[in-house]
Amino acid sequence: MPTTLEFYWDLASLDEGKRIEAAAQLISALCKFQAEMPATTSVATTEEELNRICAGDVAYGIKRLIKGLASPRDGARQGYSIALSELLARVPCISVKLVLDLLWRSTEATKQMKGQEQRDMRFGRIFGLMALVQSGIITRAGTTAVEMRKIVMELAAIGAKKSYLREISYVTLTSLVPMLGKFAFRDELITMFVAVALDKGAIETPDELLLAMRLRRAYPGYDWYSALPQWQGRHMLGAKNVGRLGSVLCEQSVEHPGLFSTWHPQLHRVWDEIFDLYFNRARADEVANAMPMEFELLWERVVENGLFAPGASQFRRYWGFLLLERLLPHLSEDTVPSMMTPNIVRAMSDNISVKGKSALAKVGMRTAERLSEVCESNTKVGLAVLTHLLNQKNTIQPVDAAKTNLRSMMANRIVAKLDSEAIVGYVTYLQQLFAAPRRVRSKSGVADAQTAVNVSDKSIEKQRAWAVDQMIRVARFGQLPITDELTGSVLRFVAAHAAFTVTGDTKKCSVVELRDAPVPELSAATRDYCALALVNLVGELNRHVSEPNRTASDAETRGLAGHARDGTAWPTAALALVLDTKRKRGMQVVLHGYEETQEPLTKLLAQLREMAQAAAGLEAAAAQRVHMLELLLGNLSVGAAFGANPQTQAEYLEVAAEVSECYAKLTQTSQESDSESDDEPELQPVEVLTDILISLFTRDSSILRRLCDQVFVPFAELMTARAMESIVGVLQAREGAGEDVVTEMDGLDAMDVDESDTEMADDNDAGIVDEELRRKIEEALGSNANGDDAASESGAEESFDDEQMTVFDDKLAEIFRQKKEQKTWARELKLSFVNFKLRVLDLADVFLTRQGDNALAIQLVTALVDLARTTNKDTRNRAVHERAVSILNGRLTKIPAGFDQTEALKLLEVVHERARRASDQRELEMLGGVAAFVGRAVLESGDAQASARVHELNAESVRDFLGRKASQIQVGFFRSAMAKQRAGLLTGLWTVAADAVAEFGRPQRAVNVYRQVQAYALADAVLATAPRVASELTDLDEFTALAQRVLRESCASLQETLVFAVSDANQNATGRLHIDGARVREIVQTVLQMVRRVAKVDVFRPVVAALKPTSEWTQAVQALEASDKLASPVVRNMSRSLANLSLLAEPKKGKKAI
Repeated sequence: MPTTLEFYWDLASLDEGKRIEAAAQLISALCKFQAEMPATTSVATTEEELNRICAGDVAYGIKRLIKGLASPRDGARQGYSIALSELLARVPCISVKLVLDLLWRSTEATKQMKGQEQRDMRFGRIFGLMALVQSGIITRAGTTAVEMRKIVMELAAIGAKKSYLREISYVTLTSLVPMLGKFAFRDELITMFVAVALDKGAIETPDELLLAMRLRRAYPGYDWYSALPQWQGRHMLGAKNVGRLGSVLCEQSVEHPGLFSTWHPQLHRVWDEIFDLYFNRARADEVANAMPMEFELLWERVVENGLFAPGASQFRRYWGFLLLERLLPHLSEDTVPSMMTPNIVRAMSDNISVKGKSALAKVGMRTAERLSEVCESNTKVGLAVLTHLLNQKNTIQPVDAAKTNLRSMMANRIVAKLDSEAIVGYVTYLQQLFAAPRRVRSKSGVADAQTAVNVSDKSIEKQRAWAVDQMIRVARFGQLPITDELTGSVLRFVAAHAAFTVTGDTKKCSVVELRDAPVPELSAATRDYCALALVNLVGELNRHVSEPNRTASDAETRGLAGHARDGTAWPTAALALVLDTKRKRGMQVVLHGYEETQEPLTKLLAQLREMAQAAAGLEAAAAQRVHMLELLLGNLSVGAAFGANPQTQAEYLEVAAEVSECYAKLTQTSQESDSESDDEPELQPVEVLTDILISLFTRDSSILRRLCDQVFVPFAELMTARAMESIVGVLQAREGAGEDVVTEMDGLDAMDVDESDTEMADDNDAGIVDEELRRKIEEALGSNANGDDAASESGAEESFDDEQMTVFDDKLAEIFRQKKEQKTWARELKLSFVNFKLRVLDLADVFLTRQGDNALAIQLVTALVDLARTTNKDTRNRAVHERAVSILNGRLTKIPAGFDQTEALKLLEVVHERARRASDQRELEMLGGVAAFVGRAVLESGDAQASARVHELNAESVRDFLGRKASQIQVGFFRSAMAKQRAGLLTGLWTVAADAVAEFGRPQRAVNVYRQVQAYALADAVLATAPRVASELTDLDEFTALAQRVLRESCASLQETLVFAVSDANQNATGRLHIDGARVREIVQTVLQMVRRVAKVDVFRPVVAALKPTSEWTQAVQALEASDKLASPVVRNMSRSLANLSLLAEPKKGKKAI
C-alpha cells in the first residue's frame, strides 16, 4: 500500500500533466498487483467478492477512487474519474452492479448535509457514472436491464433537478447510445430511454434533442413514429418540425421557463451533430434518405428569427455569433444568403463595438475578423457579404481611427480586394444561379441541378429573388469599380426575364440574356418580382452619374445623372429592350397588359429618343431641363410597361402624355407662343410640370416621388406666379376643405371626399346626432321605426319575433361595420394629407435652396409661415410643422429682388404680430429669422417708404416687448436681423435701441424691472455690431452719432435708475424693493459692457472719451457704493469703473484695439 499512496495525492493536482502521470503510474502498479493474483473467470458483484478476487491494492484502489469522486479538492474529481475509468477497463472481474453499489453508498446526499456537500455528492455521482460508461464494462456479460435502468433514471433525475448538471448528464446518456445495440434486450432499453430520458417523446431541451437524434441515427429500424409522435418526418430536423426546433435550440419555453434558468457561454453539443449532418460529405447518403430540412430554413428559424431576433437578449446574440463563427469554415457564395440575413446584419452593425470590452463585443469582433479573412480570400463571398452589409447604404464610410464602425471596417477591407474582373465574375455567378438554382445537395456537397429536386418551389423562388437583389445592389454601389457595361448587363438581364418567355431552342434567341434557359421555368411570381426589381433599379439609377468618355476638349464635362456614358437614359435602354427586340417563333412578351400598352409605349420610346437628340444641341441649362423631362418620361414609361396593375399602368400613361405636352411647350418657339389668344394666357412649361409633379406626389411609387425633386431642380429658375400658386395652394389647404383639397390632390383616392366625410374620423361631439346613422337604423327597423310620440298615442308596443330580431341584428352589425370603416378611412385620409404636404414641402425646399433670391420667395415664405403657425399645436401634423420650421430656419440665406413691396410688408407685419404672441422660444427664433430675411429684402430694395415701415415695425415690437407684460418678444428676436443685415442697414436698429433705452431704461417706465433690464440688453446687442460696422463701412459719421446717443441715453437712464434705487421711493408699503441689488448689478454690468464694446473700436473711442463724469453722476455712483442693500462686493468693484467711464477709452497694455 505505501507504494501507491503517493499517486492518489497527485491525482488531485490542478496540473493536468501531473494528474495524467499519476493516473498512469497508479494503474500500472495496480495492474501488476492484479496480475499476481490467481487467474479466475468470476466477476465480483459484492464488496466481499471484490476483496476475495482482486488484489488488496486493487480493491482498496477501487473503493478509494469512488470515494474521491465527491471530493471538492482541486482537480480530484477529474483525476479520480480518469483513474477509475481506466482501472475498470483493465480489470475484467468487476461488475457494473458492484460499482453502482459502491458509488451509491459513497455519494448519497442526505437532508442533513449542507448545500455545498449535497452538490459535491451529485458531482461525485455524475463523475462516477461517466467513468463507468467510458470504461466500457457496461457491455460485459452480466449487465442487466435493471442496472441499465438505474443508470438512466439517475442521470435523467440529476439533469431534471439541477439545470447546471443537465448537459453533462445527457452527454453521459448519449455516450450509452452506441452500447445499446450489444444487448439482446436493445428495444427494451430504447423504449426505456424514450420513456425516462426523453419524457415519453416530449423533447424540450437541446440535451434531449441530441439524445433523440443519436438514437434515431444509431437505430433507424426502431418504431420512432410511435415513440416520438410529436416529431414528424423521417428526421428530427424535418421541415415540419421547424417550429418546435426553434424553441428547443433557442432554449426558450413558455410552458416550462425553469428549464433554461441557467445560461452557459458555450454552444450546446447538439450543434456539433447538426453541423456534422449538413457539412460532413460522408453523411450525404443519410441526408438524401432522411431528407432533413434545408440548412437555410433551419438557420432562418433558429438564428435569424431566434437568436438574432429583434429584442433578443445579449446572451442569445452571443450564441448567435458563436454559430456564425462556426459556420465560417463552410462559408461559400451559396451559404451567404442564409448567413447574412437582415437581423444578423443589424446585429453586426449595431451590437458590435470595435473597442467594446463586453463578452458580446469580443466574440462579435472575433467573428467579424474571421469573416473578413474569408471575404478577402474569396471575392465571390466578399461581394455577397458586402452587398448585404451595405444593403441600406449607397456609400462606404471611411475608417476613422478614433471611432470605427464595424460595417465600414469590413466594407473597406473587402473593397480593397475587389476589381472589375471579380465583380463581373460575381454577377455572372448570380445570373447562373438565377437560371439554375441550387436544388439538391450532392455527395460532394456541391449543388447539382441535374439531380432530383430536394427543395420546394418556394425555396427556388427565394434563391432567384436573392440573385436579382444581389445583382441590383452591385450595380448601384458607387464605390465599387462598376462599369456601364456591367450596369447595362444587369438591367438587360432583369428586364429580359421580366418581359419575355422563350420556348424551344433558346440558343438562337436574339436576346443574349435569354439563351440559358432557366431550369425549372420561371414562375409568374418570379417574373413579377423581376419586373418590380427593374422598376426599382431604374429608379436607383436616376441619381447615378456615369463618367463620360473624356477627350482633351471636354475634360471638364460631367456625366449626366440617370444616363450611361453614351448619353442613353437607363429607362430608355430598358424600354428599348422590350420594344425593339425582334421576336422569333417561340418568343413571347409576358408583360401585363402589353397588347394595350404596346402602341403608346412605342410612341413614348420615339419621344424619348427625340428628347435625347434635341438635348445634344442645347446649352447646358436647357439641356439639363430636357434630360430631366426625359428621365421623368422614361420612368413613367417603364412603370407602365412593367407594372402589374392595369389602373396604375393607365395612370402612368396619362401622366406621360402630360409630360410630353410639357416638353412640347418647352421647345415651342416664342412666335408660336405670341400667336395664342391674349384672353387666356398659355400655361408655361414649368406650370404644367409643377402640376404634374404635385400629382405624382399622390402616387404610391417612392421612386417617382424622389425623382420629382430631382426633376424640379433645373426648372426652379423658371418658376412663375401661377406655378408658385400651385405649391402654395397645397401648403395652405386645410383638412376638410372640400373641393379645394380634391383639386390640390388630384389622383389621390383618399382625397376625393367632402368636408362632412373628413369629420367622421373624430368622435361625435356630445349632443350632436348623426342623422345618417339614424336614417340607416330607421331603415333597418322598417315598419317598427315609430317615434316616441306615436308609441305613446297608440298605447301599444310592437316587438320583434326571433326571425325579425336576427335580421335586425345583422343589419345593425353591418351599419356599425360601415361606420367603423369610414372612421378608419378618414384617419388614413388625414395621414395621406400629411404625407402629401411633406412631399410638396420638398419642392419648397428645393426652390428656396436654388432660387432664394427669386421674387416669388416672398410668396412661398408667407405660405410656410402660415403653415408653421397652423400646425404648431396639431400633433397629427407635427412632421409638417417640423419640416416647415426647418426650411424657414435653414434656407433663407439669399435676398430676393423685384418682389411686391406691399406683399412683403404685409408678411413682415404678420410676423411681428405673431412674434408678440409666440407660443415658445423655438417659434420666436423662427419668426425672428423670417423677419430678418424680409426686412433686409425690403431695405435692400431702396424704397424709402417701405424701409421706414420696417423701422416702424421694429420700434412697435420693442415698445410692445418693454411696455406690455403679455408680450412674448425677446431681444433674441432682433439679433437675427442684426446678424443678417448689411452693416449699412443697421442704423434703424441702432435708433430703435437708443429710443428704447431712453424711454424704458428709466425707472418705472417699463412694465416691470426685468423688461427695464432688457432695454439695456437691447442697446448692448446693437453695439455688439460696432466692430462689423467699422470694418465694412468707411463713412461712419451717422453711426458715430448713433453710438454717442446710445451711450448717453444709457448713462442718463442709469443715473436716474441709481438715484431711484437708493431713494425711499424704491420701497413699497411692505418694505420690498422695486429694484433689488441683483437687478442693479445686471444694469451696471450691461452698461459697462456696452462702453467697453465701443471703446475697443478705434473710430468710436472718442465717443467713450467724451463720457466725462458730472457731479450728479458722481453723487449717484457714490450713493450706490454706500448703499448696504444694493452694493455687493461685485457692485462696489464695478462702481470704480463706473465713476469715470472716459477712462475706459484708454486701451489696456497688451490689448489690441479693433
